[in-house]
Amino acid sequence: MNITTGRVSLPGDLQPRTATSIVHLETHDVFLQARALPMWQQDYMQISKGAFHGGLSDISLGAIQLFRETMDKAVDQHGQPWANSFAVGVPVRVEGDGFWCGDKLETDSIFFLKPNSELKFKTPLNSDIYVAVIDLEMLSRYAEDIEEVSIDHVCGLSGVKPASHQLCETLRNNFLCIFEGISENPSALNDGAVLQALNSDVMHALFSGLCALGKIPPHNPGQFVHRHIVEKAKEYILSRKSQPPTVIDVCQELHISRRTLHYAFQKVLNINPVTFLRYVRLHGARYEFLTSPPGKLLISEIAAHWGFWHLGMFCTYYKELFGETPSSTVRRAAF
Repeated sequence: MNITTGRVSLPGDLQPRTATSIVHLETHDVFLQARALPMWQQDYMQISKGAFHGGLSDISLGAIQLFRETMDKAVDQHGQPWANSFAVGVPVRVEGDGFWCGDKLETDSIFFLKPNSELKFKTPLNSDIYVAVIDLEMLSRYAEDIEEVSIDHVCGLSGVKPASHQLCETLRNNFLCIFEGISENPSALNDGAVLQALNSDVMHALFSGLCALGKIPPHNPGQFVHRHIVEKAKEYILSRKSQPPTVIDVCQELHISRRTLHYAFQKVLNINPVTFLRYVRLHGARYEFLTSPPGKLLISEIAAHWGFWHLGMFCTYYKELFGETPSSTVRRAAF
């Protein structure tokens, strides 16, 4: 896992990556800004006057790339990500007129780039955007196996789609949480449980957004019995308490869609499967706090082992469920 922080100086220093990595960079040249984004081929032309300043934060999860790009000048962009990938993003800030693939970019909107197509983006005078780029093979497996929808419903999306403020804020907060968590604890990317959880959460956020936009056809649970689904899911999850599965794993094991699983858990337990799995992982972390020799493992290491990459959110979830902080549990266990 690579970690890079600083300023871009030589364009040859930055090469496309496929391994897990995190990059934070700032630039003062539009040419270097274009070269800074890993795994993209692109050209930038500054079209508003003044000294340029840009920033980039990029996280590579292998089959998924997440990045946040800021620029304080209007720029005419042409380019595309790696072959057979699908891009989706949400603006954080838009000041001035911007056009993504010919569609006007609004603050409350979601934008798409279909696979193997060229991006033409005239940025606003001042811009700040989040983007997720997903490998088409992974997207196809998830759409067909977990969502039970044709990939055609997703991959045909291009341009800008208006969206509610609530939906856009949810996506922004999801991105922000990931960037904050990994920035505070970059070594978490070395943990398989964290990577599995991150990939699952990104895909869940994407398809939840597509459902809210009406871009995925409605799903009927059909003949599945809710209680039977929940019992089979719990049986599978609890048999793997030492390494709890993700929602994707459960759906694949039971051969049902994520929406079917979600609906069944809501009907039977009045919580969603993501929350149930989080509770299982929190119990696993608590058991480790109580049974590990004092000083052997850091709280952050145990949290990462159980798939929590954002230490602050982990502590919040932990206190909400158990009524005390992780450090309180650790101190109490030491006596």
